[in-house]
Amino acid sequence: MNTILRVVADMDASIWGLIFSVGLLFLVLSLLRRQQAQMRTNTELLQRTQNDLRALISASLGMGERMLEVERRQRRLAERQEQLDIYDAANQNQPYEQAIRMAQSGSKIEELVDICGLSETEAELIKIMHRFDKAG
Repeated sequence: MNTILRVVADMDASIWGLIFSVGLLFLVLSLLRRQQAQMRTNTELLQRTQNDLRALISASLGMGERMLEVERRQRRLAERQEQLDIYDAANQNQPYEQAIRMAQSGSKIEELVDICGLSETEAELIKIMHRFDKAG
């Protein structure tokens, strides 16, 4: 024990400074390793977040394109429906016109109902109107 005390007493301040510096160096290296590990963790987290963001952007672009296609189809269907409505409106009187021609040629009420798809009352009305047209 005396030997240790003598060695310690013989050490001068420069050796104590060196020992303190080496201890401080180990402390700084330990902190640096922790920060590097934290930095790797943060970098990995950032990379995953960037990948997730890329996937979300890609999905939203794909969804946007699909929405545009659905809107285009909806517009085409609306235009087609409008054309069909116009065609139906133009052809809606066709059974009546055919029934009038048939009535003028002497067809019976039952024929008007069967061929033109009219109700019996409508067929009778057309027959009556035809009689008045002939009389007039």
